[in-house]
Amino acid sequence: MTDGFEGEGPIDWASRLGFDRPDFDLRLASYLELTRPMPPGIVRRIDAPDMNDPKVQAEVDEAKRNLLKLLAVGGLAAAVGGGAVGAALQYIQPPMQGLASYPRVQLLFADGTPITTSNIDSQIDPTTITVFSFDYPLSGEVNMLLNLDPTFGVPPNGVGPKKNIVAYSAICQHLGCIPPFLSYYPASEAKQCGFNNGAPFIHCICHGSTYDPYTGDSSTGGGASILTGPTVLPLPQCLLETDANGNIFVTSVIGPPVKGHFTTLLGGTPGPVPAKINPIQVQPIPNGQRCP
Repeated sequence: MTDGFEGEGPIDWASRLGFDRPDFDLRLASYLELTRPMPPGIVRRIDAPDMNDPKVQAEVDEAKRNLLKLLAVGGLAAAVGGGAVGAALQYIQPPMQGLASYPRVQLLFADGTPITTSNIDSQIDPTTITVFSFDYPLSGEVNMLLNLDPTFGVPPNGVGPKKNIVAYSAICQHLGCIPPFLSYYPASEAKQCGFNNGAPFIHCICHGSTYDPYTGDSSTGGGASILTGPTVLPLPQCLLETDANGNIFVTSVIGPPVKGHFTTLLGGTPGPVPAKINPIQVQPIPNGQRCP
């Protein structure tokens, strides 16, 4: 295995995951953007990075080199068929810092506009595959904010007039993959896949774990129960609440600990952190999505 990326050798294992080189590079670039420090509660819409930008490609190449080193040094090369990505991402963890308790944080769009029950429909379409992410309770702990289609039911702990606004951890409970490897599939995508009777679901392409954003887990009180493994735990759920003006706040996390942490309050960096807040947009790659 060489350290260059002109030949076919270094990421041959990626083809075993169903990725071609451009697809893998684009997803890796999105992953790198998502892991940039952001103050907790800032909701970003994620859009495909410009792969023609030399700076973006340089970051992707450096990340692949680091990934290969992890595979070699950590003995992870045996984890083929998806395990290489998930296992390596599991090692890319923030420092073990934390908070004593969950803060109450208002959700804001990247331009500082408060997210409310009255404006969320105009910003987050229930039929879109676009991921809207925010960090909570710590920087580096990425979650997804969902405005679910109410025709498929009422999710646990939903807020808003239709009780359809929820938030779940966007870190797969199997091996820690995050968007765009973990994606939300609206009904249109579910029907094309012929999965979950055409109802929306959350799917991780690293190994195929799927979660139901509409059903709860009786043991934790949270939502996003397991549809298919290999995950053995549901996604942690961020509890939301609203004030008299419809502003949306995140107040705590229930369910199992976020993947990679003994407790959801430990790991990452306490916020807020200094960061230039730009309306960064990185959405899942439709042609690269894999049905369960």
